[in-house]
Amino acid sequence: MVASVVVSAPAVAQAAEPSPALQAEQSDVAQLPAMGAHWVFPYTRTTAITIYDGDNGHVLGTIPATPLANNVITPDRRTIYVTETSWSLVDHGDRHDMLQQFDARTLERVRELALPPRALVGRKQQNFDVDANGKLGFIFDLSPASAVTVVDLSAFRVVRTVDIPGCALVFPWQSGGFSSLCGDGSLTNVAVGTDGKASVTHSKPFFSADGDPVYEQSLAERAKGDAYFITYSGKVMKAHLGPQPVIEPAWSIQQAAGQPAAGTGVQELAWRPGGTQPFAMSYYNHHLFALMHTGTYWTHKTAGTEVWELDTQAHRLVRRIDLPAPAKVVAVSQDEKPLLYANGENGNLMVIDLQSGKTLRNTHIDAGAMTVTPP
Repeated sequence: MVASVVVSAPAVAQAAEPSPALQAEQSDVAQLPAMGAHWVFPYTRTTAITIYDGDNGHVLGTIPATPLANNVITPDRRTIYVTETSWSLVDHGDRHDMLQQFDARTLERVRELALPPRALVGRKQQNFDVDANGKLGFIFDLSPASAVTVVDLSAFRVVRTVDIPGCALVFPWQSGGFSSLCGDGSLTNVAVGTDGKASVTHSKPFFSADGDPVYEQSLAERAKGDAYFITYSGKVMKAHLGPQPVIEPAWSIQQAAGQPAAGTGVQELAWRPGGTQPFAMSYYNHHLFALMHTGTYWTHKTAGTEVWELDTQAHRLVRRIDLPAPAKVVAVSQDEKPLLYANGENGNLMVIDLQSGKTLRNTHIDAGAMTVTPP
């Protein structure tokens, strides 16, 4: 019997198809739509300001920023200004103090301006602000004397630096100047003329810096030149700012809620405001939003478990809003259907619909000690 072997014919190789020609990459700059009322700018803890859409939960972009940066959105929402302090070798080396201008649609850095030396130790909206028409910028300095640098934003130049000894921060007037809080419980008021000259006046003390200090994070309404100064115990004082500010009598957040006014006893338990940015104001209806917690006096940095909404004209509590988690920062959009934002201690950004009271989302974006909303 003869064995047979079958030999397969070799496979015919198919010709390889030519690779498609690669197109040259075209670089471009994406553009954001016009800034919406529900955009929000939470500061991340180290390196950036995040632009977040509160309606859909999308991150729209970021603006580079060091831990000491402050940003302001102009009244027309077309420009974002950032004051910055940085070092050439991260934490030492040559120091650079500057004001940067960003296009709000492209996030391109349009120009930057070197500032006089300044030394800040934390982020506060009250370190930097602009007047209601966006023509003048006021930048708080501490180098180590306290002063304010006035910038002509149209010409993008430093107009002058005004010394404010014993005082700090900026609360802009409706036009032509700003006020600063002073250690004796008064206000320093600086009028800036079109020629750059400044005239300074001082109010009488209206709070006790030793007995019940005013929060540095008190609020200012640029459009009307009004400020709302709030003490550690929860007293609210409205002031119309100017060369001779008019300060209204104080009222109590706790009494507005039908409770006894909180005192200053170190063992007196009460509902109290607290956080790194404990207050926000809806200027549409003049409702104040305050982060509240139960604690004794000197717990003014404690995170809030609730947000109290208060009518500042009727001096009454509108409602109490439970938060999904304790928060140190509160902000609110400036429109007829506002959203409330709260930065949790865990870095989450909580978004609450104030019409329904529902929490729309609770997203981790490494949110830090400050959040800004468009005017």
